[in-house]
Amino acid sequence: MVKEIYKERVKVLTDLWSKILQQQNIARGDVIEMLRESYEEKGIKPIRGFKAEDLYEKELISLYVVGKDGLGLFDDYKDLFNKLFSFEITYDEALSLVLENKPLEAYEKLDKDKGNVAKALRLAFTETIFSFKPEELLFKAIRNLNNTDLDELKHTAVSFSRFYTAFKIAEGIAEKSIRDKMSLEAMKKVIAINIGIKYPLPKQEYISLIATEVFNINQKILKRIFS
Repeated sequence: MVKEIYKERVKVLTDLWSKILQQQNIARGDVIEMLRESYEEKGIKPIRGFKAEDLYEKELISLYVVGKDGLGLFDDYKDLFNKLFSFEITYDEALSLVLENKPLEAYEKLDKDKGNVAKALRLAFTETIFSFKPEELLFKAIRNLNNTDLDELKHTAVSFSRFYTAFKIAEGIAEKSIRDKMSLEAMKKVIAINIGIKYPLPKQEYISLIATEVFNINQKILKRIFS
């Protein structure tokens, strides 16, 4: 079941799918613009970490996940998915390889691009925050990448772990389950244990960025929690 904090986001993405299915000659660029307009109309911000470029292009992963996992459209609309979401399909296939503990094969499939590896992890992350897949799948993918001898894959596992930790803390603040610095620090440690690799825990600035830019949390609330 989708968490309350994401229900409006998932509804917007679901409604967008109904519009996409009604159009004959839609292109990927059209979908990005439709997604941007739909989010802006509802005051929803794209999921992000430090990097702010191509946010709506990256947010297509959310649209893909809702269409495939939430609405079950993939088998009936394979041609449409191949036309509009060929990149996301590749990330999904690479993620499957990582989960099968074939991270080097996944890296080859992703053109040996760290950014693409991060997007494959983002796909797993999106499936978990929307409650379509268990959180453990994301953690398994991170661990399998971290267990390789490739610095590029280890670095991606570490940086994504830091992002995930910051995001989940920001989510907790938005849900009011984290109300003070003590519960915040405790949550950091719990998440790190669950992920199961060594990585630098996110600093206040990173958590604050996501809390503000994704969840629209007031700075006064953040100052009170961080103090």
